Amino acid sequence: MPVTEISKDEILEIALHEFLKNGIQAFTIKQLTELTGISTKTVYKLFADKTGLLRVCLNKHYQLLFDELLKISLNSKDAIESFSKVMHRIVALEFDVNPKFYAELNKYYPKLQDEIFEANDRMLSIFNDILQRGIQNGLFRQEVDPNVSWISFQRLYSGITRENVYGHLALSAPVLVKSTVFVFLRGMCTPTGVQKLEQYEQSTFQFS
Repeated sequence: MPVTEISKDEILEIALHEFLKNGIQAFTIKQLTELTGISTKTVYKLFADKTGLLRVCLNKHYQLLFDELLKISLNSKDAIESFSKVMHRIVALEFDVNPKFYAELNKYYPKLQDEIFEANDRMLSIFNDILQRGIQNGLFRQEVDPNVSWISFQRLYSGITRENVYGHLALSAPVLVKSTVFVFLRGMCTPTGVQKLEQYEQSTFQFS
């Protein structure tokens, strides 16, 4: 494909697709030039290096994810459903891509992922909105602090996806999330919130 016929955004779509499909280490700049028709010089001019390319791809990846999660949250009936659907989508994402992608991202580029999340507070905003709505509607306990809860959820999820602290248990990510994140969520709920959570867990949002 001639260089003049492909935009930077199209290059990113191709690169992101390959990263998610095959993992980070397996995908090379040479392969990108073969898939897009652009030169190696153009790649380095646009992205500086492979890390720069990955950084821009991750930004695009998470922007799309945040857009989707915001839509899920806003279209849910209540805060419990919002949180449940958001968490299930995040967990499902782990299975939509090659496991090598997140494994290699966490192993070789952990600071890059942190950099992107620190520079973008949309996920924190979505989370805070869910918790505030839940508190106002009597589903979450009044003493719940959104900022403390957000850090706690991050640590719990990081223990599953990045630090692999439960690796010796040989349990799947969905089972681990249900045993950690959702147990913590239950502790934040009022009796009414617990009833809602149990309804969702027993029907639409059952982990497999």
